[in-house]
Amino acid sequence: MGAGEAVEPEARGGGPGESESFSPFWLVSDLVARDEANALSHKVLGRSVAREAVASGGGLPFAARCALTTRPDIGLMSCFSPAAQWSWPHGACADGPRHILVRPAEGRVLIEQGGRRTSLRAREAAVLALEAETRFSLVQIGRIDLIRLDVARLPLLAEPPAGALMRAVARGNRGLQVLGHYGALLLRGLLPLHSAALQDLAIGHIHDLVGAMLADRSAPVQVAAADRRAGRLMAIKADIEARLERRDLGIDMLSSLHGLSARAIQKLFETESRTFSDYVLERRLERAWHRLVTVEGQGPTISAIAFEVGFGDLSYFNRSFRKRFGRSPSQVRSAQQAG
Repeated sequence: MGAGEAVEPEARGGGPGESESFSPFWLVSDLVARDEANALSHKVLGRSVAREAVASGGGLPFAARCALTTRPDIGLMSCFSPAAQWSWPHGACADGPRHILVRPAEGRVLIEQGGRRTSLRAREAAVLALEAETRFSLVQIGRIDLIRLDVARLPLLAEPPAGALMRAVARGNRGLQVLGHYGALLLRGLLPLHSAALQDLAIGHIHDLVGAMLADRSAPVQVAAADRRAGRLMAIKADIEARLERRDLGIDMLSSLHGLSARAIQKLFETESRTFSDYVLERRLERAWHRLVTVEGQGPTISAIAFEVGFGDLSYFNRSFRKRFGRSPSQVRSAQQAG
């Protein structure tokens, strides 16, 4: 999973403090034009981030055109526009991963290894040992997620229980659901892991969640309609949280992500006596408040904070903030600076 020649060396930073910085990072096939890479970055993250070019023809897992990871690398990767057929050869890379978790975002994946086969549907997952050639057939998949796993952090991989590997884990598995939301926050740089200790904790959390996922062997149970609605609403709220800074965040985007109509999503929020737009506005204002009261020193300007949390109009932000909190953003900042 190494990268080739850097195409934006000025964005890479350097010096002894570089390992302290944590941020999203793109690996991009050298066949992908700069404009195309920027467009994808804005679509996924709402902004452009640093990137490196890698050799085409298998330089990325699944021969993907682009892959979103983090810098420093903590073992997470989302591969975009993967090939329909791909093999992970045994021993292809001496320092490559020995165990991985794979999860398609949509479509279907057929995995074959040593005479065994498993099939994954959208948002299902499986843990694989890459000790033999593993063949993947991908159908209608625009993105597939990977996690590189370390036996030292998850000892059960050394002697896995029968059926633990190459087993499709249902999208309703609680450990997998938390893992998906946690990984999305990490890949989008929404958790401030700006120290080696915090990055190490995050890697530990990832492995703990994979362990919880594998340990849950319970069969799916019938869930009451109210619980299903609450679960869907919770998942939608988690996706809103992960995309809150995007100005194009809207109900159509969430409809596409969750396979629900816009009206169905509105009805879920109506169970809490509010609308989708009300909820998004509330979360943006609360995140802005948090930014204003937790940043030490001068910090970013109020307009910068407004744009960071997804507002495109400063006057609207100021009016909404005062209506929500009874004080203007400048008053809140002044009170915080005065202690």
